[in-house]
Amino acid sequence: MTTSPLLLSPSPQVLTKATHGTWRLPASKSLWARALLLEAITQQGHIKREALPLDIPEDIRSLQEALVAYEQGATEINVGESGTAMRFMTAYLAATASRPLTLSGLGRQHQRPIAPLVTVLRELGAHISYLEEEGYPPLQFTPGKHFGGLAHLDASSSSQYLSALLLLCPKMKVGYTIDTRGEHIASYPYALMTLEQLRAYGYLWEEAPRGYFSYLGQREVTTPPPLYEADWSAASYAYALISLLPIGSTIKLLGLSLPSLQGDATHLVHIFKLLGIDTEPTEGGIMITQRGKLTPSHEPLAMHMNECPDLVPAVVVALVGKNIPFTLTGVAHLRIKESDRLQALSNELVKLGVRLSLGEDSLSWDNKTPLCSECMTTPLSPHGDHRIAMALSLLALRLPSLRMEHPEVVGKSFPNFWSEVAPYISQESY
Repeated sequence: MTTSPLLLSPSPQVLTKATHGTWRLPASKSLWARALLLEAITQQGHIKREALPLDIPEDIRSLQEALVAYEQGATEINVGESGTAMRFMTAYLAATASRPLTLSGLGRQHQRPIAPLVTVLRELGAHISYLEEEGYPPLQFTPGKHFGGLAHLDASSSSQYLSALLLLCPKMKVGYTIDTRGEHIASYPYALMTLEQLRAYGYLWEEAPRGYFSYLGQREVTTPPPLYEADWSAASYAYALISLLPIGSTIKLLGLSLPSLQGDATHLVHIFKLLGIDTEPTEGGIMITQRGKLTPSHEPLAMHMNECPDLVPAVVVALVGKNIPFTLTGVAHLRIKESDRLQALSNELVKLGVRLSLGEDSLSWDNKTPLCSECMTTPLSPHGDHRIAMALSLLALRLPSLRMEHPEVVGKSFPNFWSEVAPYISQESY
């Protein structure tokens, strides 16, 4: 994929009659990342590192390379721009470090907070220090003598802190406990996904009461679970795209399962059903169909997104593209993603005439400032964020000759994205 800016326009006929296509989605990086960490902790070898596909999401490659670097004796480990790799490696190194080493990243990594996780790991016995700004990477690790016990965690800004701690259970004794009851858990379904994936590998947890997690030990598993279900978060761009296509259009999404361990599945199906999109399981995946029957409402569409933050960019683009006013709440923690996603959406959509309203924990649009082709005077910037780039590019179906800088950022989670949208959106470097 070229790194030159792209000129994006609807492909011929996609807006005049129903179209039918098939998408090959990347493997779920959420499931894959957890499986990689479990392999490293247990050395069960269920994942063949040398067999990784060429179109692997960069997040997964970053985590794998970090784990390999540690095993090969590196004392300086860099996880690139992968927030997942940063959090999972922080927990992994805290529990396993046998030598002094540093963990760092690129891009916004050193501006994304890690303090809630580091505080808990120190409580469990880890020796971790900040090398620059307090509360943020890069980090210094030195071997500790004891690791385990009761962890008190604030997971209100990221469920990955909780998942990282849950995944350490193969190194822990029965009775290892994580208490998150002080704050609401962000993206709670992702924590449930981690628990179910651990159960599939034989590691048993109990959550009672809600937010209080106790490790019960391991049972024998004779057959390791399948690892590579397709990514439901990546599917959100297919859903957003089909919502902007003519009635009757269909897209088959290969590799998806319903029900799914991935929490985004339930939310994505529900949200887009409100927008007239049907979801039906089929052989080898699911089929989504543009029915065109919107759920009637006399008020702006209101949705709480705390449990599915990765869907926000695609949902915003679909709603703007369909001229549906909205209010999204539970979105505060989107400010500490690869970009400040709330500000990024606001900054870029205003270039297209759309003025969003940002609150402390909300994002809304009153439909009084619709998309405007005459307003496009500068290219759109993805702000270094794969989800911003993929979502905004779909507005080419409404505003021909949309220009997108740095299209290569999609490689972080969906390397083949531009190939999958090519039948619908033509692309020309300029």
